[in-house]
Amino acid sequence: MNLEFYLTCTNCNKKYDIKVKYWRCPSCNSPLEVNLEYPKIDNFPSIVNKNEFNIWRYKLLPFFENRISLGEGLTPIIKHRKDGLEIDFKLEYIMPTSSFKDRGSTVSITRAKSLNVEKIVEDSSGNAGVSYSAYSAIAKLKSRIYVPKDAPIAKITLMKMCGTEVIECETREEASKRAIFELKENELYVGHIWDPFFIEGMKTEIYELFEFRNLNYDSIIIPVSSGTHILGIYKGLKDLMNMGFINHIPRLYAVQAGGCTPIYDNYYNVRWSGEEGLLADGLRVKNPPRLKMIIKAIRDTNGDILVVGNSEIISALKYLYRLGLIVEPTSATAYAAFERLKQKIGKKILIPLTGSGMKTIDKIISIK
Repeated sequence: MNLEFYLTCTNCNKKYDIKVKYWRCPSCNSPLEVNLEYPKIDNFPSIVNKNEFNIWRYKLLPFFENRISLGEGLTPIIKHRKDGLEIDFKLEYIMPTSSFKDRGSTVSITRAKSLNVEKIVEDSSGNAGVSYSAYSAIAKLKSRIYVPKDAPIAKITLMKMCGTEVIECETREEASKRAIFELKENELYVGHIWDPFFIEGMKTEIYELFEFRNLNYDSIIIPVSSGTHILGIYKGLKDLMNMGFINHIPRLYAVQAGGCTPIYDNYYNVRWSGEEGLLADGLRVKNPPRLKMIIKAIRDTNGDILVVGNSEIISALKYLYRLGLIVEPTSATAYAAFERLKQKIGKKILIPLTGSGMKTIDKIISIK
């Protein structure tokens, strides 16, 4: 199957070759997006390689021949009933580096390897950094990752063990700025909050659900920070619709944690105030570059955005643990939101659980 991929600017619509090293539009500094001319496809199995047991089984990914994979994807689903509603928990933390970020990293690092760069540079609050570190290691690429100094110690340790140069910064914002400002020749910035190829990996979660589960959800609840997850899910849904495989898209509900709510603030044109949710250490991107795209995805699906605080996160975390779902506090925000939304989101709900609690013991140990 010959596919024509290209990059477009999400603001000025300029078109670029798929193999440029840009991480944002050089004309207007806006985020880029991967696009393709959809081939004529009669049935979904025609784009599935059933001999591959990772996200690369789906042929609608760029740089397909040069893939760097650790066997990511094909994550399990746990079915649960609560108050008469059906919940599918998709265990996205059952991944090589214990988070959903592996879907994006495999595509981003595959692209980096294809471009023959010497080193990748990223900024992260934790999970993306661990994921990029592992995939860079097997690709034999050097890596430098900027992190806030209060990122979970387990995540910082794992990055270093993979051979990554870790630069600790005062804040998440400083980490992002330094990663870009200190970029050197023959280094590629793959920061997941900007990288359009990262989102290409995220969309495969929807492909999996369609292949194995029929995708008959009323609503999907997703923790949101930089927006790569919700945008990947939205893109996967739009792909299936553009190819004529579905005619209905579930409502998308975004969840933020109190204390860092740029999407909520912009969506409702207010400044949020309430209980902080600092336990959700993965939700603290204050200026997501794809903010407008996130808001569009929510509005296009008649969804909404909620903010949860620490008390709700703790309650949700305890509930999930008693179901045997050992997740990090960031993941628990989605279930906390479900408890508030359950009267109005339909009967069938998908909740992706994004990260393992094993990497956030320093956060969880303080919970009573």
